[in-house]
Amino acid sequence: MKFWQYVDDLLAVLEPTGVIRQINPAWENLLGFSAEEIVGRGLSELIHEEDRKKLANELSALLVDHPRKLEIRVLRKDGSYCLVAWQFTSDGERFYGVGRDVTREKKQEEQLKQADQVRLHLALAAGEMGAWEWDLKTSEVSWLEGAAQVHGTSGKWSPFSVEEYMTYVHPEDRDALGDVMAEVAREGKNHHAEYRVVWEDGTVHWIEARGEMFFDELGEPSYMAGVSIDITRRKRAEKDKEFLVRATAELAALVEPQSTLDRLARLAVPAFADWCAIDMLADDGSLTRVSVAHADPGKVKLAEEIHRRFPPDPNIDEGTWGVIRSGRSRFISEITDAMVNAIIKDPDRRAMLKELGMRSYLAVPLSAHGKTTGVITFFAAESGRLYAEDDLLLAEELAHRAAVAIENAELYRELKAADRAKNIFLATLAHELRNPLAAIVSGLALVKLTSNDPERVEQTAAVMTRQSDYLTRLVDDLMDIARITSGKMELKKEQASLVSILNGAIEASRSAIEAAGHRLSVSLPGQPTPVLADTVRLAQVFSNLLTNAAKYTPHGGQIDVSVECPGPEYVVRVRDNGAGISSDMLEHVFKLFTQVKHPIETGDGGLGIGLAIVEGLVSGHGGSVEAHSAGPGKGSEFVVRLPRATAAEVPGVTSETAVIQASTTRALSVLVVDDNIDAASTLAEILRILGHKVLLENDGLSAVITALDSRPEVILMDLGLPGIDGYEAARRIRADERGKRSRLIAVSGWGQEEDKLRSREAGFDEHWVKPIGLDRLKNLL
Repeated sequence: MKFWQYVDDLLAVLEPTGVIRQINPAWENLLGFSAEEIVGRGLSELIHEEDRKKLANELSALLVDHPRKLEIRVLRKDGSYCLVAWQFTSDGERFYGVGRDVTREKKQEEQLKQADQVRLHLALAAGEMGAWEWDLKTSEVSWLEGAAQVHGTSGKWSPFSVEEYMTYVHPEDRDALGDVMAEVAREGKNHHAEYRVVWEDGTVHWIEARGEMFFDELGEPSYMAGVSIDITRRKRAEKDKEFLVRATAELAALVEPQSTLDRLARLAVPAFADWCAIDMLADDGSLTRVSVAHADPGKVKLAEEIHRRFPPDPNIDEGTWGVIRSGRSRFISEITDAMVNAIIKDPDRRAMLKELGMRSYLAVPLSAHGKTTGVITFFAAESGRLYAEDDLLLAEELAHRAAVAIENAELYRELKAADRAKNIFLATLAHELRNPLAAIVSGLALVKLTSNDPERVEQTAAVMTRQSDYLTRLVDDLMDIARITSGKMELKKEQASLVSILNGAIEASRSAIEAAGHRLSVSLPGQPTPVLADTVRLAQVFSNLLTNAAKYTPHGGQIDVSVECPGPEYVVRVRDNGAGISSDMLEHVFKLFTQVKHPIETGDGGLGIGLAIVEGLVSGHGGSVEAHSAGPGKGSEFVVRLPRATAAEVPGVTSETAVIQASTTRALSVLVVDDNIDAASTLAEILRILGHKVLLENDGLSAVITALDSRPEVILMDLGLPGIDGYEAARRIRADERGKRSRLIAVSGWGQEEDKLRSREAGFDEHWVKPIGLDRLKNLL
């Protein structure tokens, strides 16, 4: 039972009499008692006197009924008590107990219960919600916290009948709600319904009711508990959105100004306003009422009469003329009688306005290209609606849409182009993934069929390795784009030679260039070219440009590379005489997922992200990149501009060739830890074939125990493990003297810098990103 020492819970072996025979170190860590102070004593001696009877009862029942669970207070050495949740079991001769300290949990639970009551009240108020219960046996409804407010009344806290509740429901919704409630009671379903209620002030509000059914001991529906939510704002927002969509469609379909504006006013009523008026500025500078609509057609004549008798006064910088002159909206959330009395001095006009019952007001400008040509006025009246800031924004959006139709059309074209690019990218990604996967799947089948032919197996393995490498590079490119677009690309800049970086990129791309039969011309300066750069990433830039030149240039083409040093910057040119780029595509080639032609049309692979990576990496080095082409079939030129290094020149590169000494191989003891059984066993088998002694575990706790007991020289550990994860397992291994000498290597599909930093902090020596290549296993081990 060595594993006892690694368990944080209290473990104990007891005699049936309750005498303690064995404990684990957690007793001293948690309670302060050593084994010498505990073993031989009765467990009841360490239990709070009020809990001893409970313990005795549970231990007595343990021989006939186990396991047994209970929570009791256990004495600490300092005289205090902690609450421990125990689980006891028995083998007939002895009792075995596992105890977990739940003192803090219980205290937090009590605090949470108190806070829950406060939060419930705040949440119900903030969410415009009310709680209720419905007793199906008595057919009575009880309103709880917030329910009366949601229904627009201050009473009805005591239970009342369903029939009485229906008096609050809008007459048009009573039958439908009654059918829902009958079905719920009959079939024992949970309840969900949306309906209208009429408040005491006469306004109509939407309610969403949700209830959960509870059943009696016979399984019959007994009562339902639920909440009612005032969703009036949501319903209005939905209607407003529908109104905006419909109005936009009308604006797009109707091109004659008068019919368009008249239709717009009629659409606004009653979806957004009880009445709407549109006034346009005439050529002579006067204001003309071109349309008016009202929720009650009978009141249209009254509105027209008010406008005829009391037209907007151009000498007053308020109302319609104020909107025309300023180009800014006017907004009154609630119109009160006192406000009308103060503003409107004419008693007849004041009486007519009050007859319309106006409660809220919005006036927004109709503007085109910075010039205001009209005003749309919205009034809320008998609906009881009070306009808010969101309503003002919607009204302004509607008013502006007619004026920006051309801009919207352009935006629509751009969205279509972006959608096409996205679809091409997804199709290309599927194509790029399926090709190597097809080769790998076919290779696996071939290996099965020719397992007795070593030469064929080796050839097939080489193909599968190349395709796996391609998949890895594809994922790396996608990760680069993710880092660049999220601003998390980290460049490890150092003093380097631009010419050396460029030479490395040329060598990396030479196989692609030679395979296509291209001629390569390189013109480099004879002077030092110091640059502050991440050498790997900058080489990636030039390699991408050279690979693109090779790919999009017909067989036997010409590729030219040159470096110029005009002033404080370098100018690197990569020129080809290949497919070229059309003028309309030049400004888009560095955008994400851009393809000059659909990959199916060209037969070329690629996701359209290579140049986006180039642009991101060059920008990260403080430079810029441009694309030039005289047109399709006339070749392309990419120009990269980079700042010179301001520090001292890069030391000269010697011609001495570096030699990598292969380490002497020997059999190592290796622990492989991964909860993916297939991945773990495959990796273990490869290591055994390489001559190493391999141990295998599939969870974090077992890995710690094996690592400390067996002390392997190398531990390859996945991070996402059951029980305790790889980080915690590494910390526990490093915390023990027996685990300090093992070489800990994290193996994970997560490879961001923050992931590697976290693994280092946990005690890992290295961080490998899956998949792991055979060469890496050979070289490192």
